[in-house]
Amino acid sequence: MKGILGLITVLAFSFSVHATDCNEPMTKERFTSLYKTVEVKQDDHQRYQLIVAYAKRECMTVDQLASFLDLIEEHKVKVSTVQSAYNHLFDIENVDQLTQGFTEHEKLVIQKVIKK
Repeated sequence: MKGILGLITVLAFSFSVHATDCNEPMTKERFTSLYKTVEVKQDDHQRYQLIVAYAKRECMTVDQLASFLDLIEEHKVKVSTVQSAYNHLFDIENVDQLTQGFTEHEKLVIQKVIKK
């Protein structure tokens, strides 16, 4: 009986950590909390991993992702972050705002993934 209860708990938790079918974006308070967590990381690759993980389980807006991108210094990591988080954005129609500040080549690389 404990095994079945544990399995149900694990399944319920696994469904709750994905941002699929979200109805509203994450709150400012939640975003601020996550932002502070990413901000203290010293390495762009650690920031990338956190941002992508948050995008997968939270309803992140384009503006929120853009704020996270400001924390990343390396352009290649920024491009990878946009590519990885794109499919998990709440307001995907505003994606053009994310490509501002990228070179034309970087925009093309991002658009390749977006159009898939």
